[in-house]
Amino acid sequence: MKGLAPLWAFALLVPTLALATTAPARPGPATPAELRQSLTALLARHHIPGASYAVFDRRGTVLSEVIGLADSGTRAPVTDGTLFRLGSVTKTVTAIAIMQLVEQGHFGLQTPVSELLPDAPIRNPFGDSDPVRVLHLLTHTAGFDDMHAKAFFSPVERRGRHLESSLQHPEPLTVRWRPGMHESYSNPGYVLLGAILEAHYQKPWDEIVTARVLGPLGITQVATLATQAAQRDHASGHSGIDMHRTPVFFEQTQADGALWCTATDLATLGRFMLTDGASAPGVLRPETVRAMKQVQSTEGARAGLAYGAGLGLHHRIVRATLWQGHAGGVLGAKASMHFHAEQGMGYVLLVNSENELRKLEEPLADFISHQTQWKPSAPTLHPLTGDVDGWYRLVNPRISLLGLPTYLLSTGQVTVQADTLTLEPILPGFGYQATLKHHGDGLLADVDYGEVINGVLVRNGDGATVGLETGGDYLQRTSMAAAVFPLVSVLVSLALLLSTPFGRRTSLRNRWVRRLPCLALLSLVLGVICAANLELTLLAHKNWQTVGVWAASVLFPALGVAGVVLSVRTWRQEPATVARWRCLLGSASVVCLSTWLAKFGLFSFALWRW
Repeated sequence: MKGLAPLWAFALLVPTLALATTAPARPGPATPAELRQSLTALLARHHIPGASYAVFDRRGTVLSEVIGLADSGTRAPVTDGTLFRLGSVTKTVTAIAIMQLVEQGHFGLQTPVSELLPDAPIRNPFGDSDPVRVLHLLTHTAGFDDMHAKAFFSPVERRGRHLESSLQHPEPLTVRWRPGMHESYSNPGYVLLGAILEAHYQKPWDEIVTARVLGPLGITQVATLATQAAQRDHASGHSGIDMHRTPVFFEQTQADGALWCTATDLATLGRFMLTDGASAPGVLRPETVRAMKQVQSTEGARAGLAYGAGLGLHHRIVRATLWQGHAGGVLGAKASMHFHAEQGMGYVLLVNSENELRKLEEPLADFISHQTQWKPSAPTLHPLTGDVDGWYRLVNPRISLLGLPTYLLSTGQVTVQADTLTLEPILPGFGYQATLKHHGDGLLADVDYGEVINGVLVRNGDGATVGLETGGDYLQRTSMAAAVFPLVSVLVSLALLLSTPFGRRTSLRNRWVRRLPCLALLSLVLGVICAANLELTLLAHKNWQTVGVWAASVLFPALGVAGVVLSVRTWRQEPATVARWRCLLGSASVVCLSTWLAKFGLFSFALWRW
């Protein structure tokens, strides 16, 4: 069988296989053949052409396999040497290169980024007391937005020039809350880390990580640029049920997600992290690798939560087990590299489709559990005490573009009964909903993920609950009025606006009193239609969709204001009381909705400039 470990690795599995004959049966695959069978079935179910995977332990790669097609068009099969796109798994490599400089004393985790990159276009209203530091970039806690539309792709592949990219696209580098408060995944933060590396070494990022990280780790089947991968055996990207090919769009930068690799070579990186650097002495000191695994720099971490972002690493819950590593996703491909310290094993999974990843990770986690016979300790649940009941709102959305729907819908009421905390949204079926179990000391486990602690109550110095962090989301305590009023005002405004077109046509002397709010409603509908037809690759360009969204964002408020003015001016001239009130309230509703849009930056909103 291709890729099976040497005889010593097989010998290591014999005792565990013997134990399996007496241990209770576990779900999922127990043998390499069963694992391959499970993954093959899942690939077909989720319309994924091909995959490459590996399982590793502290000694090396236990098994590696390939399945299916690298390209659905040419029918080329996946081979041991097929390169897959890693996406954000690249961030772990960038973080290692940064930590090498920290080890060498060139700067520290607490060093302000402005000292290393004086020209970095960071806009930080808290800068006097809370500058953005290297630590914040590594842990996604700077408060930055994620990548904006016009910074997604480049017409040509750009090598290096990370600072130049940040200067050209500074919009995401606006700090939205005090750095070090909340996690919010931000690719632009890792672009700045790439710029720090290039400023120090005076070389492009790809040369730096090849010489300082990939080479010393022994990772040879790798490409740092898409043009390099295209000249070698590589997996084409796919999407959709029909598994159509997805073109490789050139990224603006590399440090946040450019690498291509094989599963076997990527397992080398996973093993390095699993062994605290012992598998490749000299790349990083053991204490540095251990520090990379520690969750840092959030309100939750300071409250005792060990779940979240480390330095270039992140936790992931698979099969009710807490793994650590990194996942990646780009157009047409997904990747996962994760390990479990207590089991002493890990896995790599690479697929050439964006259709699914998590479901395919489950058989790998099951297979490892069969080999190790590891069982988590049974949790001890404790009643929740203190003032926890109340209203909470999510305050750290990853993308500011979704700020308005997040503000309106990601708000809910928390109720506590014994050891269970339940969060219910204002509108059933919409917004934030969770059931959490209390494991003591404010630590919480989401029942949807088993008994894995991934949340914590955040209390102030007086012991009062001020927030709740779960799965990287931070929900801040608020009042009932502040939670309910925004959504109610929007829903009532929409209802009033939708009622405006109804009524007898002859009831109003000046028909523009009704026409203006009706035209505003029409512009809103057309804007929604344009937005619904947008694709990721269209966001940064002028086209009928983006121009339509912009036009709607301008016309809608303008028509609303004009409607209110006209209704007031003609109020005494209109004899139909019901009609004139309906039209006035309709126009006023447009103004109310426009105020919410403007508050979240959606007035005169041009996606090609965003």
